[in-house]
Amino acid sequence: MFIEKEDAESATEGEKVTLMKWGNITISKKEKTGDLWTLYGKLDLDDKDFKKTKKFTWIAADPESTIDIVVAEYDHLITKR
Repeated sequence: MFIEKEDAESATEGEKVTLMKWGNITISKKEKTGDLWTLYGKLDLDDKDFKKTKKFTWIAADPESTIDIVVAEYDHLITKR
């Protein structure tokens, strides 16, 4: 799965985090290769305590259904709601 870089950077080994719409996972290992973070963990679907955990959004790393996109942010150009 893919998560945001900032989420991966903020995770620590031994920490419990919530994968949105899935469940809690405990991070067992964190590695950095170049600019890419890889996190390893154990999913615990029975753990329903979502309070006090970091919430991570994610998408499946499935090449059949995942595509590359380009996001353009124009917040510096738009000054009105």
